[in-house]
Amino acid sequence: MDTGNLIAFLKKFSFGRLIFSGILLRISAALIDGIFGLEINETPNFNIYIFVIALIYTIFWMFNKSYSEEDE
Repeated sequence: MDTGNLIAFLKKFSFGRLIFSGILLRISAALIDGIFGLEINETPNFNIYIFVIALIYTIFWMFNKSYSEEDE
């Protein structure tokens, strides 16, 4: 992968989507934890798990967006 492809790849990345999806995951985990009492927040490295899930979602969204732009 040359530098031009790497820069184009990073331009499609959305930090706003990463932050928003992380916040949404934290809120939904807190709601589920509050309703069912599962103590999800007590798991070790909980914040890292939330970050990884949000990062995976953002990367999948980024690839989906790039494929839909090529079709048009």
